Amino acid sequence: MKKLTVLLVLSSFLFVSCSKSKDSAAPGKTFEATVDGKAYVFNIISATLLRSAADNEKRLDIAGISTDSSKRLIITLGEETSVGNGVSVKSYVLNPFPPDDPNTPNVDESLTTQGFSTYSTSLGNNNWFTDVYDENGSFQVTGCDATNNVISGTFQTTLTGMNIGSATVKVTAGKINNVKYTVLN
Repeated sequence: MKKLTVLLVLSSFLFVSCSKSKDSAAPGKTFEATVDGKAYVFNIISATLLRSAADNEKRLDIAGISTDSSKRLIITLGEETSVGNGVSVKSYVLNPFPPDDPNTPNVDESLTTQGFSTYSTSLGNNNWFTDVYDENGSFQVTGCDATNNVISGTFQTTLTGMNIGSATVKVTAGKINNVKYTVLN
């Protein structure tokens, strides 16, 4: 999805000033992930499904801030349909910048991208540093109740900075359970 790559950049700016949720560790209001070997619980600050009938696509964003306020992680999943109030139960490829094969100039490799992660570290006072990462990961939606707008799943990814000398961030053991999301349109 070509538009998904553009949404990566936009989502980085969209969540620049989010406030921390007051709810702590309540089922469906948090998710878990291990970042570079350390386990974190993330308070969910937003979970939204945005549909675009004009483009015939939709995306689901789940954003959370770690309970120690040091990390922010946003998972974005996209589908090439605007129909329905949920996403498909399946495995999604997380990779916003798939390699372009010069031997197949008529093939749009971005169509293999079904989602991406946006990772940020705290600069303090609700300011965040968000780098641009190449990514190799997956998100397995294990359940999506489109009637009640609830989703569950697991994820893992490796984020590699696009700048020379940038760090690699490994996210493992990611888990969301019965997260309630809002359908925006």
